[in-house]
Amino acid sequence: RKVTVLSIMMRSTNQRSNTLQSLMGMFLQSTHTPQKVTETLKQMGVSVSVNAIFAATRSLSAQTYTTLCSLGQSLLTAYAYDNFDVDLKSHEHKIENSNESLKHLTSGLIFPL
Repeated sequence: RKVTVLSIMMRSTNQRSNTLQSLMGMFLQSTHTPQKVTETLKQMGVSVSVNAIFAATRSLSAQTYTTLCSLGQSLLTAYAYDNFDVDLKSHEHKIENSNESLKHLTSGLIFPL
């Protein structure tokens, strides 16, 4: 609680001092929190705005893409693929959806050597 209050006070004096708010925003994004809740928490000083969260997500995605591309081109990586099936159960049993619940997926990982 003390850290949260101190962080809110620091942000009120300096807009660049928002580490806790940024982490909270990324957490809210990862848990699919509605935008109204995120905006309310922003007004309280606990989180950053939805636009700031989207900008941070885009920036992290671009950095990850660049890192993975350079890692893949370095020839010092191992690749692993796995095929798996997921049976998506529905709560409503309809005749139209009876055969569409099984999905075949492939995942891939890159391991640096």
